[in-house]
Amino acid sequence: MLAAFDAFVLSEMLGCASKFAKIIHGDENATLKLKAGSLSSEVRKQIGKIRALVSADSPPELILNRHCAICEFQSRCRQKAIETDDLSLLANMSKQERKQYNSKGILTVRQLAFAFRPRRRPKHLREKREKYHHSLKALAIRENRIHIVGRPELKITGTPIFFDVESVPDRNFHYLIGMRIVKNDCCVQLSKVLLARSLCPNISFFLASAKPAGSEASIF
Repeated sequence: MLAAFDAFVLSEMLGCASKFAKIIHGDENATLKLKAGSLSSEVRKQIGKIRALVSADSPPELILNRHCAICEFQSRCRQKAIETDDLSLLANMSKQERKQYNSKGILTVRQLAFAFRPRRRPKHLREKREKYHHSLKALAIRENRIHIVGRPELKITGTPIFFDVESVPDRNFHYLIGMRIVKNDCCVQLSKVLLARSLCPNISFFLASAKPAGSEASIF
């Protein structure tokens, strides 16, 4: 969308349409070509919304969302949301759910935390997955504690093998991998420093090291 906006501005300045735009990204300078013309209507729509916000007498409602990660005002908005204890701090809460809570007079995370009420589940629902509770998340934030709904059971068969990979996801770059094998109350730990983009050779190395643990294993 940003590339389409730049193409739109360039078209307005030069007086001719910019039908295509190219995005050069990554360490290898990969090129992505997109049709900027097909996004012109959406660009105009967003510009109209921006003009309405700028011309308004009051500032827009502060709501944290998934676009904040690429916004230059992210830290300022988040700090303000923390100061007001805004419900948008709960990332999984949708706009509609936030409106429903607001209509009930619940405007902050702290207020929502008092709304959680643990209930005994009926027998016919005990095997089904428990729904997500925003109020429980708010309670965990207020108390700075981890809460678990129900009694989770982790069924482990064979030898448990735990993998941990440290990486930079947006660059597809892995720099550290570790493995822990637990068997008969004994623990074996392996680690390896990586400077690689592919995990397959290193995973194979660790799996070969895990063979003495047994033919059956549970990988986490």
